[in-house]
Amino acid sequence: MESPISSRSHRSSFRTGFRTCAYLRTYAYQCLTLLVAVSGALAFHAFGEVTRLQREVNERLRQSEQRLVTLQSQLQFDSERRRLLLGIRDAIVQTRPKVGQVRAHELATLVLEASEKFPSVDPLLLLAVGIVESGYDIEAISRVGARGLYQIHPPTGRNLARELGWEFDEESLHDPARNTEMAAYYLNLLGAAYNDVEMILAEYNGGPLNAGYFRANADKLAGETRDYVPRVIAVYERLGREIGRTVSLRSSREWILSSSRTGAACGH
Repeated sequence: MESPISSRSHRSSFRTGFRTCAYLRTYAYQCLTLLVAVSGALAFHAFGEVTRLQREVNERLRQSEQRLVTLQSQLQFDSERRRLLLGIRDAIVQTRPKVGQVRAHELATLVLEASEKFPSVDPLLLLAVGIVESGYDIEAISRVGARGLYQIHPPTGRNLARELGWEFDEESLHDPARNTEMAAYYLNLLGAAYNDVEMILAEYNGGPLNAGYFRANADKLAGETRDYVPRVIAVYERLGREIGRTVSLRSSREWILSSSRTGAACGH
């Protein structure tokens, strides 16, 4: 027969073992819960990283595509600009053969740079004005004292130089870079004053009074201005046919409507 002491010892051991098993199950459950939580956190973090990386990849792809489009546009623009430059060069050589290809290329570059500085000015109209005004002769002086490629009178040149922030002397009118930029700036001012290319040319040639006579088709209109306007327009249209229209070129109406600069026009 088992003694009371032995029986109590067995019961105590059983209770201790049960409590130990219960503790181990609780501990295992807690460990499993923690493992699931950590796994979930890692999975969420991994998903976030994948999403972030995907966004970065998409953004880099977008930027690459944008750079490619920009590069293609720049290449197209450069190609068209070069074609326009060479067309202007050839027109200058055709007008004044002794100027030579190299010098004509330099003069053509001045035309493009001036029209890019004053975007409302169509480079072919600027070129047409120079062809009619002087036959593209840098040293040209008219019987009334207008000078250079674009036949700018000294008083007009002084006013334009002041507005452009330049020092002025009459010899600077024979500097093709300055003469070309002055002419472009002057056409830009006139483009802001009128919505008619003929009026712009009339004032460029004969001043505001003659432009008024031109508008009214008055008998007082100077014969030179009456002949000058259609001559420039004819050359302008011929240049458009020979060189061809590109994105850099606009019709005379579009050119006039695009002019946004304001200012008082100087007398030519």
